[in-house]
Amino acid sequence: MIVRGITVFVKKESIEDFKKATVENRAGSIQEPGILRFDVLQSDDDPGIFYLYEVYTDEAATLAHKETPHYKKWKETVESMMADKRIGKAYTPIEPANPSEW
Repeated sequence: MIVRGITVFVKKESIEDFKKATVENRAGSIQEPGILRFDVLQSDDDPGIFYLYEVYTDEAATLAHKETPHYKKWKETVESMMADKRIGKAYTPIEPANPSEW
């Protein structure tokens, strides 16, 4: 399994549009067979900071996700909404180790 954590910095005037586009992307993403979890979080301290928490079965699933129409639409839609470059990091889960527990 692979966990991806992506911090996204959104312009203040684009927050609501970003949320709408990201919720739509999530709806498509959770239908993908290789995605075990896809959470969208917004900072309490700074509403322009979002954290996407994504759990994939393997690296192939992460690559397949980036080829989906809903991801490509999301990326194109939100690009101009970014206040700064996204920060993405990959993590290896220790627990839960069993994919059925996600």
